[in-house]
Amino acid sequence: MNPLSRLLALDPEEKARMGVEATPSEIAQQPEMWRDTAGRFAKAAPALRALFAQVGLPGGSAEVVFAGAGTSDFVGRCLEEPVSAALTTRAIACPTTTIVTHPQAAFPSPRPGVLVSFARSGNSPESLASVEIARKGWPEMRHLIITCNEEGKLASVGRELGDRAHVLVLHPRTNDRGLAMTSSFTSMVVAGLGLAYLDRVEEYLDLVERTARAGERMLEAAPEAVERLVKRGPRRACFLGSGGLLGAAVECHLKLQELTDGELICFYDSFLGLRHGPRAAIHDDTLVAYLLSSAPYVQQYEADLVRANCEQGVGLSHLLVGDRVGDELRGLADEVIAFDPEGDLALPDHMKSPVAAIAGQLLGLFASLELGLKPDAPSRSGVIHRVVQGVTIYPWEGGRP
Repeated sequence: MNPLSRLLALDPEEKARMGVEATPSEIAQQPEMWRDTAGRFAKAAPALRALFAQVGLPGGSAEVVFAGAGTSDFVGRCLEEPVSAALTTRAIACPTTTIVTHPQAAFPSPRPGVLVSFARSGNSPESLASVEIARKGWPEMRHLIITCNEEGKLASVGRELGDRAHVLVLHPRTNDRGLAMTSSFTSMVVAGLGLAYLDRVEEYLDLVERTARAGERMLEAAPEAVERLVKRGPRRACFLGSGGLLGAAVECHLKLQELTDGELICFYDSFLGLRHGPRAAIHDDTLVAYLLSSAPYVQQYEADLVRANCEQGVGLSHLLVGDRVGDELRGLADEVIAFDPEGDLALPDHMKSPVAAIAGQLLGLFASLELGLKPDAPSRSGVIHRVVQGVTIYPWEGGRP
């Protein structure tokens, strides 16, 4: 029985004492939730095609903006490349925390587009304000709201917009009860990836099934490797990714940092970007996690950095996460998690972000326990909440703030 399975098997009283009533099961349920999400997206696809057609997509000059705060913002970072390519337009991720203060960063022109809002609870003040700013200042925008909470305020606002919006509600179990977003994040990524397959829904369903199988393999293979890394006592962690996997690296860094209440300071970068200064932050106490691409061209750059770090003794330990990992790199790393070692799943890189994110979730879970924290509510001071608090939204009157 692996370490995650042991947590899931604890009796209810022990789970409550350790603060693991929600987080482990929400991590474990992800492949099931991805399959459910794909089914919900497939049912909504005709309505979504009609919504995007209102602004001339695919093709045309309309743009797509992915919006969310914190982890919900990182969803969009996993989607930019495949959705841009599929819709033949610019699709960008812009956090709601930026839209509220500088809306022109998301909507630089008056032309129409689609604001895709991601939200676990749908009650964050910035999410609600972003939709209102877009509605007021850019009335030609259409809205797609992807949320885990049917009763949230954002879902209600979306329904009030009539045929100018569509609300896609995911399975209630994706509305994670733990502080850290886990199945909510990856399920919203899976839903967003459907936008790259609006006219190829059967292909999308097949890809999500393969992604779910990869997730199941991760959940089986990763816990023991992650637990060993955590017991080495890292005090920092660096997560690296390329393309859409950079979005997963961003999410992994936050997951480990928030689940350890900031005891582990984490950062992220691309493989090439790390060389331009941030590599100085990798000390003898740093875990370095590499989320590997399977694209041969990209692999060259990634392998060069893995070799350089490991051979030069940079960092405390090195974790490789990928579908298949060659013998050379395996020999350099401390731990390897391969979720498609035989290559039978053949996932494109853009479908791997939900799978790779599991590594960060498990690192956060087991590091939290190692530090004597309660993963469901790790913030000892109470300054971090499941739904952000203390944000005042000021009236936006249009024009440049």
